[in-house]
Amino acid sequence: MNKESSNICVGVDIGGSHISACLINMHDNSIMKDSYRECSIDGNQSALRILKRWSTLINETIKFSPDNIRNIGIAIPGPFDYEKGISKILNVGKYEQFFGINIRQYLSSTLNIQTNRIYFINDATAFALGEYHQQYSSKYKRTLALTLGTGFGSTYIIEGVPQSKLLYNEPFKKSIADNYFSTRWFVEVYNNNNSNKIKNVKQLSELAEKGNRSALDIFEEFGNNLGSFLQKHLYPEKVECCIIGGNISKSWRYFAPTLKKHIKTPIVKANTNTHSPLIGAAINTMSQNATTLEKRKTSQVLIPRDIKKTNQGKYDIYPGFKVAKNSIKTGYYELADYIETHKTIVIDGYAGVLWEDLCENLGLELRKRNLKVLWHDVSAALKDSAEIDNMIVPYLGGDDPIFGRKTSLKLNDFFNADYLNNINTDSDADINILYGTGAALCKWDAPLLYVDLPKNELQFRMRAGKITNLGAENVFAAKVMYKRFYFVDWVVLNNHKQQLISDIDIIIDDQRPEKPFWTTGEILHSSLKKMSENYFRVRPWFEPGVWGGSWIKNNIEQLNKDVPNYAWSFELIVPENGLLLEDEGKMLEVSFDMLMFQEYKNVLGNAAEQFGVEFPIRFDFLDTFDGGNLSLQCHPLTEYMKKEFGESFTQDETYYILDKKGQANVYLGFQESIDPAEFRKELNRSFENNTPIDIEDFVMSHPAEKHDLFLIPGGTIHGSGKNNMVLEISATPYIFTFKLYDWLRPDLDGKPRPLNIDRGFDNLQFSRKGKKVISELISKPILLDKGYNWKLIHLPTHSEHFYDVHRYEFQDEIHIETEGQCHIMMLVEGTSLILETENGMRQRFNFAETFVIPAACGKYRLINENNATCKVVKAF
Repeated sequence: MNKESSNICVGVDIGGSHISACLINMHDNSIMKDSYRECSIDGNQSALRILKRWSTLINETIKFSPDNIRNIGIAIPGPFDYEKGISKILNVGKYEQFFGINIRQYLSSTLNIQTNRIYFINDATAFALGEYHQQYSSKYKRTLALTLGTGFGSTYIIEGVPQSKLLYNEPFKKSIADNYFSTRWFVEVYNNNNSNKIKNVKQLSELAEKGNRSALDIFEEFGNNLGSFLQKHLYPEKVECCIIGGNISKSWRYFAPTLKKHIKTPIVKANTNTHSPLIGAAINTMSQNATTLEKRKTSQVLIPRDIKKTNQGKYDIYPGFKVAKNSIKTGYYELADYIETHKTIVIDGYAGVLWEDLCENLGLELRKRNLKVLWHDVSAALKDSAEIDNMIVPYLGGDDPIFGRKTSLKLNDFFNADYLNNINTDSDADINILYGTGAALCKWDAPLLYVDLPKNELQFRMRAGKITNLGAENVFAAKVMYKRFYFVDWVVLNNHKQQLISDIDIIIDDQRPEKPFWTTGEILHSSLKKMSENYFRVRPWFEPGVWGGSWIKNNIEQLNKDVPNYAWSFELIVPENGLLLEDEGKMLEVSFDMLMFQEYKNVLGNAAEQFGVEFPIRFDFLDTFDGGNLSLQCHPLTEYMKKEFGESFTQDETYYILDKKGQANVYLGFQESIDPAEFRKELNRSFENNTPIDIEDFVMSHPAEKHDLFLIPGGTIHGSGKNNMVLEISATPYIFTFKLYDWLRPDLDGKPRPLNIDRGFDNLQFSRKGKKVISELISKPILLDKGYNWKLIHLPTHSEHFYDVHRYEFQDEIHIETEGQCHIMMLVEGTSLILETENGMRQRFNFAETFVIPAACGKYRLINENNATCKVVKAF
């Protein structure tokens, strides 16, 4: 049915009270003999009954074809999401029962044709395309087609391509054009001045035919109005011909003479407007871009369906937390089994979910069960994208390419409450499925399925241009989208997820949309509780960078090696990482914040009151082995962070040197002789002229050795030199880096990396210089305690850090108590160790793997698995 070689398409025209369809030979845009079908529609019926009538008529037309059907093109009035096939018709007096319904999905299921073969187009645009290609394409390059009927439709055709500029809402007289060039204008004007009433233009035309002076005057006034309006819209667009169709055009002879007095441009009445929308709808299917965007843009492989553990001592990038056998399901078959037992279903989810894929694949399974399913898309209730754009302006930081301000908006601010209330179930359907980001806002009494997506996969889809921001119509540059995600979308959606977590009946991992992994809310909730009482390790993810190195690439086996470098590993960054639930090698990922939303008190213990659901400490790797220096940079002071970005605490950091090569160094603090004005002058000169700076004239350089800890409170100038493998232990905020000097490098995309000199100088602490740096910003290890074959080393942090760092060194095993604190740990020397909790859980961790012991764990012990001394860093 879907062979590309076919030249036969189905053209469909849907009106307020009818549907017509025919087969069209795309060689010459001709209607195939005897293929035309039409029927009337009772607009008061349920959505499902009307859809069934549409489907039946289209199917009859398809069966008439002697060949395979290539595409189906459907002309339908708006408001309508023509790209997705979602009805937005509301408050227009017809088809309002369709609001939010995914018509493409229904027709795909009942006609047994792929969704990507069904195209929708505005009925006025379809009419314009059909008219143009039948009669005027050889005469004119620029035309304007008007459809005058229930509403005022308009389409410019420029060299065969329809343009989206609409005229119905253009100002005219005391209102807008639609109120003067539609049926209701005629009815209102006549009925306001006459005792005998009319219902439509046809009745007025019959009166004019009898010489009724009032009717003739109204048509003349209409011609004057339309002529006056078109003068402003024909000439600026250099229109060569204006085509007029629609029901009002049937009264052409009563208003055309007056109209033409105003206009020099040729104005013609459509001759074939009955079939033009059908032909235009079919033509539209052939002009669509058939290329399919890649779903993700990255060098990293998608998480495998079945994962094998690495050997002892080898870093594992897929750390699973074991759940009960057979509790993780894969694919849509069993998911459909669950759904078919319910009359209504709500499927909510995160930004970046590929909803169309989910609907199509799940729809295929439900189709096999011969169920009548209606899909309702909550995005129909979103506010207009322009309104959303204006609403979020205060949080996007203006022209700043990186920074905005954390939003105070909630998800329901993005939706029209009346629209949400108009997404209703259809009692004639076997199942009503409400889906999309924010679906739970409709308050349907139904099981809640939640679709989650790891942040790394979201960003890979973002970079591929496959997804958009919340409420946005267009795809923007990746960095622009990321800023909006970070300061607006993720804040809003995380709050929404927090509200929903206890109500989730099914959790679905969308990173493999062809065959998603899912489990029950019961398994999710019990697993998170078990983690919060024992241990967890997040799934790390890795990114190249302009200064990136070779340590990660050479030491972590499961990573793709076909990359220029790896600069970062996000070892433990709450807003970015996920948690893997493992069932016999099958892994389902959920966002780390789900653990905090449900169990923050267990996780943080004594610190829970201060930080709430925000996990306060992060671990990440900065790899400059055989790479380059990091930029010279600083981070905000606390008050600046709160005032400018809306964050509650700042990005205080430390550099722990996990490994180094040769004469490695760290840039930290100013030279004793620093002159701030001279330093700024040099930075500006370098930026403006692209000239280098001898940076050590201003900034101190310190030799770096394994296990050194450098302290970097907000406002401190710093940057790792090359040939370091840095474990960055820091407060959780992670994008608030003010680059001051970046060694004149472009980014990996070849574009200049933005500098933040002004912001930097608002925060730089020039008192951190010379001897003060040595005494205050380089940690001096202190022996706190020791015993047989073990000792506890304190690596003091700065007075402005809210966290501290210890290191355990032991040869056999060591017993530790959380004492109401959450411990973030890493094996920084040795090959592997075993964790045993007092709750009876046992888990291996390998060199350089980050793991967390929640406060609620209580007592635990670490067991060395090799002969050499184990060294374990603990931040708390």
